[in-house]
Amino acid sequence: MADHKNVLLLIADDWSRLAGCYGSPAIQTPHLDELARRATRFTNAFCTTPSCAASRANILTGHYSHTHGQYGHSHSVHNFHTAVSMPSIPKTLTQAGFAAGIIGKLHVQPESVYPWTHDLQNVPGGPRNVPKMAETAARFFADIGERPFYLHMGFTDPHRDFGNRQTYEGVEETRYDPAEVPVPDFLPDHPDVRAELAEYYQSISRLDLGFGLAIRALEEAGRADDTMIIVMSDHGMPFPGAKASSFDSGHRCPLLISRPEAAEVICDALVNWSSIAPTVFDWCSVEAPEGLPERSLLPVLDEGHALDWNETFFSHTFHEVTNYYPYRALRARKYKYVRNLCPELTRPLPSDLWMSPTWKAVEREDMEMMGRRPTREFLHQRGEALFDVEADPVESTNLIDDPALQEVAAEMRTKGRRFRMETGDPWVLASRQMGEEGLEGGVS
Repeated sequence: MADHKNVLLLIADDWSRLAGCYGSPAIQTPHLDELARRATRFTNAFCTTPSCAASRANILTGHYSHTHGQYGHSHSVHNFHTAVSMPSIPKTLTQAGFAAGIIGKLHVQPESVYPWTHDLQNVPGGPRNVPKMAETAARFFADIGERPFYLHMGFTDPHRDFGNRQTYEGVEETRYDPAEVPVPDFLPDHPDVRAELAEYYQSISRLDLGFGLAIRALEEAGRADDTMIIVMSDHGMPFPGAKASSFDSGHRCPLLISRPEAAEVICDALVNWSSIAPTVFDWCSVEAPEGLPERSLLPVLDEGHALDWNETFFSHTFHEVTNYYPYRALRARKYKYVRNLCPELTRPLPSDLWMSPTWKAVEREDMEMMGRRPTREFLHQRGEALFDVEADPVESTNLIDDPALQEVAAEMRTKGRRFRMETGDPWVLASRQMGEEGLEGGVS
């Protein structure tokens, strides 16, 4: 093995834990399943914000979105940019002499925070053209020679779009029967929903091929023996009640980390995307920037049950600039506490969800229930929520007023407030102005 170590990070767009290795009964993901046999597979991995650009900035900086400043989308009129003072994986590693490559989707700004030695975002045919993604990776490996590297490959699949209407040379599409796909319990079992799910599954199978081709390019370049492979998603599936929502169906994501000569491990640690950057720095033996709020995952990669990883935080503010719905949350093993900062608002839907056949069916037929969740309670949230995620994983019943759980609620509320203060949450000031107690001192 070489003296230096490298990272290949493969990130999907809007992908929930739907894969054979995660127990999905219908979907075909042979390449991911093969990788899982030599990787640590996390069962409790969560994005910190279920929104594309904010989540990707979180991954690359190691900071929560309310800290790094890219509160929502970076493109077009949305125009949220990461604060120029922020560290990042490419900035830190290029300063240490690494080659840093971006292939396909990046979706963060500005370039000064995210400097790449190899900017390869413009893949022929786009980031759904997975053979071209792999060809671009092969060119990157050929160009850098023996330099240590970080390669970030952003696939567009399985984001909702018209990707399945195109053909890609070298891709044999896997199609699914809408009548046979499982319907998640937070969605209505409706023909329009099933049709969208079948398309979504097809995109995941194409994504799986992309993972396999990218890993083959790494192996053919002779760099597999010194490289950690991270497979993940920015956030959960692009359906109402998942993407851009506080529910686990939007936050809980696949995470596989493979190292040379490692064995299969199934790890139950509660982790979030703020740990990705410190893990990369730790593996690459590069000193991490000061002030990162979370820790490296390397110590738990060989552990099935992680004793000291029992809770994790979420922080979401925007999706698009018109989708303002801020919340902060604490997710533990049994309970989940959610603080909705503007409960007077109706939950806004990202434009792709609002225009989707699924949501149009909900509106057209005035559905009172979205699966096991009441539609009204999905759209109109209370200021606080407490869910027993063991007994009620779909988070359909808010227990915040349960007399038997007031000590649990008080403890999680206090931890949430401490998290917001320690991470410099600017919305602390707004909460103080509304009279919320326990946030003394403010945030400068």
